[in-house]
Amino acid sequence: MRNARVRKCKQVKFMAETIDSEIDVAQLIADIRAAVAKREAEGRKSLPDVSIELESLLSNPVDVQDKPAELSPIRLQAEFVSSADDHYHVNDLLKYHDHIFIWNAYRAILKREPDGPGLEGLLEKLRSGRFNKIDVLAALRYSPEGRSMNVQIDGLARPAAVRKLYRVPVLGYLLEMIVGVLRLPSMIRSQRQFEEYATAQAERLAGHMNQLGHTNFRAAETFSRQVSESLSRKIEQVAEEHRQALERQREELREEHRKLAELQQQQALSLWREQREIIGHISKLRDELTARLLQFNKTSKAEASSSLVDELISTDGSRLDDLLASFTENFRGSREEIKEGLRFYLPLFKSAGISRDVLDVGCGRGEWLELLKEEGIEARGLEINGALCEQVRSRNLEVIERDALRYLRGLSAATLNAVTGFHLIEHLSFETFVELLDEIQRTLRPNGLVIFETPNPKNLVVGACNFYSDPTHLKPLFPETIQFIMSRRGFHDTRVEYLNPPPGSPFKDGSEISQALDSWFYSPRDFAVIGHKAS
Repeated sequence: MRNARVRKCKQVKFMAETIDSEIDVAQLIADIRAAVAKREAEGRKSLPDVSIELESLLSNPVDVQDKPAELSPIRLQAEFVSSADDHYHVNDLLKYHDHIFIWNAYRAILKREPDGPGLEGLLEKLRSGRFNKIDVLAALRYSPEGRSMNVQIDGLARPAAVRKLYRVPVLGYLLEMIVGVLRLPSMIRSQRQFEEYATAQAERLAGHMNQLGHTNFRAAETFSRQVSESLSRKIEQVAEEHRQALERQREELREEHRKLAELQQQQALSLWREQREIIGHISKLRDELTARLLQFNKTSKAEASSSLVDELISTDGSRLDDLLASFTENFRGSREEIKEGLRFYLPLFKSAGISRDVLDVGCGRGEWLELLKEEGIEARGLEINGALCEQVRSRNLEVIERDALRYLRGLSAATLNAVTGFHLIEHLSFETFVELLDEIQRTLRPNGLVIFETPNPKNLVVGACNFYSDPTHLKPLFPETIQFIMSRRGFHDTRVEYLNPPPGSPFKDGSEISQALDSWFYSPRDFAVIGHKAS
């Protein structure tokens, strides 16, 4: 027994020498694990057994001349007691640490001892910092086996939900950063409590050393005091370094926020300048339109109140025709892309048995006319832009260069099977649109088909930005509003179809926030309202 005490004194002296030198934590952990493995391989006492002896010596000092009493077992952590009604509070388990915490969590939640892979996997995540204790409890409680056991853990749901929020892209990072800053006072207070705990343990060790013998009493007392002071200095040094590191991180975060604010300000200023340029261009077009209207004072008021597009291209071969035709070529997209998107409507014609007498109002470059011709459906287009009409005729397609209302008014009733208008109605005033619907209603045969496609303002990028890239657009049109107007003007079986969703949405994790962001920024860019004339 005396030899065992000599070995303990040497171990304590080695700890004191180690404290006074620089500590390599990683190397220290590796050395401890190697020593434990070696002791177990030799059949000697493990670290828990040594801890039991040390705790017994601290709590039961004996005279060195007397034969020591039998050592009683000691536990560095409280013994786990299972609940008879399977009801715990989260703090009942959080007071344990490391592998004992995982062992007791298995016993409480899954009512069994942990399997080897499960214990090693959770212990590795816990020690690496990827998991905390709440993550371990949540993983066990909400696993299929944990749900089947149905053990009640009060106080677990809320912190587990917060930890889950940390994994949400962007939002999780910001939330974790905010919570980290808010917890700084609590972390500092915990650090101080640890200092006091370490000091108390050092004083307890000194009390034990006093009982080793009268001959070394003073030496043990001095040694214990030195260990306590050195440990306190080390703890204070680590705490100060930790505080300084947190302060540096906070300053770096402030600097990143400042740079982000400057970048956002620059982007806002750039967008404002672009908006001013667009407004200036529209103002010039409006002035030019006003001048043109003055030239037609002798014409009827109906002709003078035509839509913006009708007025801009009222002069055959004018430079505005060429400008708008070039604009369409650059911003509308390739013919192949447009034709591929329009194939969506072909089944409507086949199911209705429509093979002729189709009118496409505002046919543009004639992609829809070309697609109908390829499908064996006879169709003609209406277009008031002379430059675009030439492009359509160059492809051997039938196009009439005339205002839509004038042309429809010249047709007899019930002469058309279908009327379409792709990206047309956003160019028309409300009055003109209603008149157009009335004329289409008059000229369609019973069960005739009408289709209007236009940009979707429910996509915020479209409704608040891209829509205004075309200076001839008047205002975005709400899908349900167009459907309501068509129903009130006599069309039946009207419905809304949403088309052309943008690819690559990052908001697909199923959360409520992601669903809202996906709807605002990645909803379909266009919509169509489809209706029929009553039979």
